[in-house]
Amino acid sequence: MRFLGLFLLFTVVLAGFSAQSYAEKANKWGFLYHDGYKHKFEPYMGQEKLRQRSIEDNDTWTPQDWIKNPGDEKIILRDFYTMGILVKQFMDNDIPVLRVGEPFVQLSTFDQRRILAFIDYVFEITTSKKDGMFYIYYEADDNNPLGLYNKYGFQNY
Repeated sequence: MRFLGLFLLFTVVLAGFSAQSYAEKANKWGFLYHDGYKHKFEPYMGQEKLRQRSIEDNDTWTPQDWIKNPGDEKIILRDFYTMGILVKQFMDNDIPVLRVGEPFVQLSTFDQRRILAFIDYVFEITTSKKDGMFYIYYEADDNNPLGLYNKYGFQNY
């Protein structure tokens, strides 16, 4: 038993000295990580990829793109209500309020902005008054609005 204890102690000390001498030869963090091939860091393997935000910046979509025939606005709004994206519209102290459902919240902010721009286009809320805007409330959270929509677009809280 004593021989085994001495052997383990000798092995630990020998391993410690060899690791220390190896770390002195390698770089500062060589004892933690050693790249024997000395790869240089290349974040892109070829040309830089476009970020999602830059792709959205070049989007030329307008609400008129969804309207192909007269009366399509009503059909699209009916479908938004049927899918639960829109739940209710009402006025609160002369300010329009749009209540949205769970499917709206699950959409990307890109699609949320498109739907709200379509609502604004159909009802002309931001163009009918000088500071026209409407609030967006989530159906499950009546106390706090998700944001508002004005001439600058969707302002998410």
